[in-house]
Amino acid sequence: TEKGKERKARKSAIKRISEVIALALAHSSRKNLVLVHGAGSYGHPQAKVYLESGEVKDALITHESAKELNRMVISSLMEFGLRAMPIHPLSGVVSKGPEIKYKIKEQMELALKVGIIPVLHGDVILDAEGGFRILSGDQLVVYAATEFKASKVGVGTDVDGVLSDNGEVIRRITPPEADKMSIKGSEHVDVTGGMKEKVYLLARLASQHNIPSILFNASKESNVYKFLTGDENLFGTVISV
Repeated sequence: TEKGKERKARKSAIKRISEVIALALAHSSRKNLVLVHGAGSYGHPQAKVYLESGEVKDALITHESAKELNRMVISSLMEFGLRAMPIHPLSGVVSKGPEIKYKIKEQMELALKVGIIPVLHGDVILDAEGGFRILSGDQLVVYAATEFKASKVGVGTDVDGVLSDNGEVIRRITPPEADKMSIKGSEHVDVTGGMKEKVYLLARLASQHNIPSILFNASKESNVYKFLTGDENLFGTVISV
């Protein structure tokens, strides 16, 4: 999405990435793929309003807006012959304070079993202590990777990877290094922690489950294809033990 504008999709980017996913799956032996997208300008500005107001209507506006973006993604994937279905976290994830309970694994398993790509997204979820809370796409990535023992995780962003203080891409980060790093947050409205939170979550995924990940620039033409086909020349930041 255009992060600086509310509810503004980069439709050409969605179309391009959908086409690349279809092409990559046609040219690789990969069978199981789970897709997660963030909410971007269809979720963060709306969630900020909810977090300030605490009103149920604002939480539901956030959910409906995130679903709108999800529909665009699903439609685009289907346009290129992919079988994809939405899984909305609000309908299958709840929390009680810091504890998050996911009830969507069976849906995802059944989808994968019949060759359907589950497509999840950042969303609001009900909290047992009252109201709603924000569940980020990054949290869903870690959940899905853990539950399905993913061979690898790819996180597409609009930058080449995690940047050092002098603007250079850090090619590899280990969990102990992640704990010591100072990473800047997003310059746009971001209620889920931006790049700093991504690195923290992916470092935990690596240390606790030995699942490696790579953060790369999905706006560059061939990068999504390279990730899905296992091209070792993909440029980005690897987070692994």
